[in-house]
Amino acid sequence: MDTQCKATSKSGAPCSAQPVRASGYCYWHDAELEHERQANRRRGGQARSNQARARRRYQKEQLSLNEVNGLLAVALKGVISGQMEPGVGSATAALARAIKDMTLATELEQRLQALEAQAAHQKGRSA
Repeated sequence: MDTQCKATSKSGAPCSAQPVRASGYCYWHDAELEHERQANRRRGGQARSNQARARRRYQKEQLSLNEVNGLLAVALKGVISGQMEPGVGSATAALARAIKDMTLATELEQRLQALEAQAAHQKGRSA
């Protein structure tokens, strides 16, 4: 097998990459590997997306209400100073509101369940 790819670069210079197959072409110039290169580009782009980065970072982390309040304060300062777009600030506030509402609903549900259990226990004792 050759030690240098048979292809030439856009400038006309020989490609300096090593061939990966008997075709004599490197990974980037072998026509039979085009489908694999496209699939790898897609996977690479998906792995680098903002959504993927956020998922990796926050997958196991949960923000406390104090952290949410801190993020809201940073967003407010950013919007006021012009360093953050108002739309981003609005989205941040909407997400924070949803977190607060879910936290409150969960807390109220737990308190209600505790009261119901206590009432059932007292009713069972008086019967």
